[in-house]
This record gives sequence, C-alpha cells and structure tokens, in this order.
Amino acid sequence: MKRITLLVFAMLIGLVSFAQNEKKDLLEIYYFHRTERCLTCNAIEDGVRSALNSYKKEISKGELIFKSINIEEDVDNQIVKDYEIESPTLLFIYNKKGERKFIDLTDDAFSYARPNPSKFKKVLKGKINDFFR
Repeated sequence: MKRITLLVFAMLIGLVSFAQNEKKDLLEIYYFHRTERCLTCNAIEDGVRSALNSYKKEISKGELIFKSINIEEDVDNQIVKDYEIESPTLLFIYNKKGERKFIDLTDDAFSYARPNPSKFKKVLKGKINDFFR
C-alpha cells in the first residue's frame, strides 16, 4: 500500500512540474511612450485599451497582457533595454508553440489612432484574432 501511495504521489509531482514547465501561448502588447505625450500618443493607448475590451476572457486567463511603459521613467525596464526602445512604439509579441514573433504596429498606430480610430481598432483586433486562431 505504501508503494502505491508513493508511486501515485511521485506521478502527481511529475505531472505538476511538467505542467509548470510547459510554456503556454501568450500575446504580449506593449505601448512604449514618453512622459509628455501628444494627442496622437494618448489616442494610441486609448485605442488599444478600447480594443482590448473585447478580450476580457483572454486577459483573465493570462493569455493576453497589455502594458504601457514610460521609457523615460522606467529606464531600467528589461524590455526597454532588450528591444532598444528609444521612441514611442506599439509592439505585439506572439509567444506561440515555443516561438516568439514580433510585430511592430507603430506605423499603423500613428497613421490611424487619431484620424481613424475605427480603422485602428480593426487593425488591432485583426492582429489579436490572428494570434488566437
């Protein structure tokens, strides 16, 4: 009986550690900005937050994260250093099946966030939906 109990316990520990080591798919969205922001810079963050309202389930499950990072105040941020961010940038990072793919949406953000927010939202949702397909 002790052997069976120990065997079951060992199997459970193995399953738990395997589950913890397994990388789950994750979409990271980062908006890097300066301390002083223009109307367009504010519209970019507002547009991203608005688009993310449709993905509350994915956010709560930890499958999607959004972070707005001030590159002037958070100079020691590892992401800012890793990607050498020096100016406002909207970056999507697809972490899927153990691979990372980077999508820079900065041009779309500055082109559409203020003059055409509905198109900006459509672009964002398209990229988010591409990830979850």
